[in-house]
Amino acid sequence: MKRKKKSLFAILLALVMMAGLMQGMTIETKAAANLVQAGPFTLSRDSKAIVEGVDYTYGKYEYGNWNTLTILTDDITIAMDENAEPTSDVIKLGQYNSTPLDSFSKVTFSDLKIKSRYDSVLSYVNDIHITLVGKNELISVNENPAFYGSQGLLSYGSITIENSPNGSLYASGEGYGWGAIFSSTAHGKPSASITIGDEMAMRSSTEEMVDVSELTDIPQVWTSYIALNNNEDYTTRGNAKTILISPKEHRHTWSYAVDETESKDGSRILAACSGLGDCNEKDASLWLSLSAENADYDGTAKAANITTSEDWKRLNLPVPEIVYYLSGTDTKTNSDNSGAETVGGAPKLPGSYKAQVTVGTDTKATKEFTITCKHGEWIETVSDSCLKTAATCTAPAVYYKSCKLCGAKGTETFTSGNPLGHDFSNNAEACRREDCNEKNPDYKPATPVIIEGAGGEWTKESGATLRFRSDAGISSFVRVEVDGTVVDAKNYTVTEGSTIVTFTAEYLESLATGKHTVAIVSSISGEEKKATAEFTIAKKADTTNGNNNATADQTTAQKTKALKTGDESPIGYLLALFVLCGVAVVFTGKKGYLK
Repeated sequence: MKRKKKSLFAILLALVMMAGLMQGMTIETKAAANLVQAGPFTLSRDSKAIVEGVDYTYGKYEYGNWNTLTILTDDITIAMDENAEPTSDVIKLGQYNSTPLDSFSKVTFSDLKIKSRYDSVLSYVNDIHITLVGKNELISVNENPAFYGSQGLLSYGSITIENSPNGSLYASGEGYGWGAIFSSTAHGKPSASITIGDEMAMRSSTEEMVDVSELTDIPQVWTSYIALNNNEDYTTRGNAKTILISPKEHRHTWSYAVDETESKDGSRILAACSGLGDCNEKDASLWLSLSAENADYDGTAKAANITTSEDWKRLNLPVPEIVYYLSGTDTKTNSDNSGAETVGGAPKLPGSYKAQVTVGTDTKATKEFTITCKHGEWIETVSDSCLKTAATCTAPAVYYKSCKLCGAKGTETFTSGNPLGHDFSNNAEACRREDCNEKNPDYKPATPVIIEGAGGEWTKESGATLRFRSDAGISSFVRVEVDGTVVDAKNYTVTEGSTIVTFTAEYLESLATGKHTVAIVSSISGEEKKATAEFTIAKKADTTNGNNNATADQTTAQKTKALKTGDESPIGYLLALFVLCGVAVVFTGKKGYLK
């Protein structure tokens, strides 16, 4: 009996232990359903269990030798151990033309490190929201960059990349014409855009990481791919082959304003950070102040001063150069108190000045100051700056006396030099100096001359005109004379330049052939002066046929006379007789008449 009791007790104890073990196994199984291992990837979801074949699949890709993780539902976090080596496996979000193609919209990447020869992540979801946790690397490697390659992230549909507090993404796609992140409307997708969420910063490049664009607190949206610049022409803007997306770090963005409270004269500038997020550099501890003291003249430059707060120095905020102006103007000055296009230094001469600095783009602080000279001895110094009146024909130049110390002109005057005297050079009728109308007592009016037309010839019946030009002004013209006789005005015209007289053909036809004298009479200084010249009236040339025949007959008669003159010459007769005698002697000898 005791043995039976012991056996029963042992059976009961075993049942209790098995019940406890089964309870533990159930709990462990439930936990494992929310945390699944698929190759190098760990899948997790807080809301409910993850079921293979329903929420995901993992296996060989149908067109390659690599494994593919396919996500089919929402709220799944895909993670890798942060110390794991990069995997060549790829991830697909949704399936092409398969249910449930668009049954989810969000997924989380956590410390993914993928380096594949395909698209590292391929999405078929209409609008996928990706949240970044930890450091994620999606790298597509192309063995031959001269050929089309793949992307780190390719989506058929729109992509929105958002951030957990410290998540980041490094994406890279190699190959001709491709980018690190790419979206497409292929496969019937209604839209395709890339959105990088707010509070994130991005750097992008073609080959190496360089700052190309930095996002603000407003999300940025691109179509098809992330462009390297804002050029609307897609053929020239280029797509980024390498992209780094990271949490937006606070960077000081400085704004400046003139302090209207502490420096009502506008001599102090306040700085404050206007960057995103919280910043301690927003109080009134950041200031720059410009100061300048009124001073007595001692021949040395009087420079203004800049002082800053310790916080201004700590943050290495800009300390500009001081520019000096003549007070109340925008004319820069240099040390000798003259206006200058370039700054030559602080002023030293007496006068009123304005020192000015510019911080940032156009925030200006100014300070007015004056340099005063306690004038002592006034001296006579001949200089243009002290000239009161210049010398005239009858009076010498007048100058102001100047301060011996600073050179400023006073109110007392003195004369220097001699009067200039009148200028009657070149037989001037009056003094040539400005503001002097003194008449020249030795002035002799000049006699005008004919400068065009002298010695001209006019031929009868030609119908032409004849022109003469006098150097006297047309305003002084009186009349025209020919051979001492006044010519009626209807027989000529008078035009300007200086005085041009043109005779009509009718009037010239009335003149006898031969030489004539023309006189253009002008009134010079109240006296009549004549510009004269000679001209000739020529007879018309004889061109009739009778004259031509007479000339021919005359030529023939001359030839005939020449011939007759030769025949009637005694010498000719003698020569002929001598020749005949010779012939006769020879002939008689041959016949024997002389034997």
